Amino acid sequence: MGPDEWGLAAGIVGAVAAVVSTGFEVRGRLARRRAPAPPTPPAVDPGGSYDVFISYAEADGGSAETLASRLRAEGLRVFLGRWIGPGLVESLEKEAALHASANGLLVFSVATMNDPAIRDEYAALLQRVHSGGRRFIPVLVEDVDLPPFARIRRPVDLRDPGSARFDEGLATLVRALRPRGDAT
Repeated sequence: MGPDEWGLAAGIVGAVAAVVSTGFEVRGRLARRRAPAPPTPPAVDPGGSYDVFISYAEADGGSAETLASRLRAEGLRVFLGRWIGPGLVESLEKEAALHASANGLLVFSVATMNDPAIRDEYAALLQRVHSGGRRFIPVLVEDVDLPPFARIRRPVDLRDPGSARFDEGLATLVRALRPRGDAT
């Protein structure tokens, strides 16, 4: 190969490298532009007081977060484990929030009572009812049989999101959780 041919080959390789590099850069920019930023959950107030502590199995995290967001939109102070911020100790924050919550609710689904941590929270919520006059509200998100101590309480039915029955259940729940004298 002569010097002209080497120069032509080097020019072609350089042009191909520039096109490929530009393609990767454009593709990366488009991917960053298309990917929506994940929503930032509301921060849990370490040591704060709450109108309601929401207990839920990890499998029901989406339902619990939707419920918590709806309750917050109604002006209620809500504790949800998913909202515990970085650097905090989850079990300590949950325990403090449980003590600082006026009410407790447990999201019931097929997964609920199979989770040992939720069984502990269930027991703690019931103990608070008997020792401090706090309210415990079972919330149905699936068709399940409630355990005995939840069954004796009137549950709130939120099994059909988007329905009139769901909206009625949510309104009933808000009224039950709203602090007395708060007409917000």
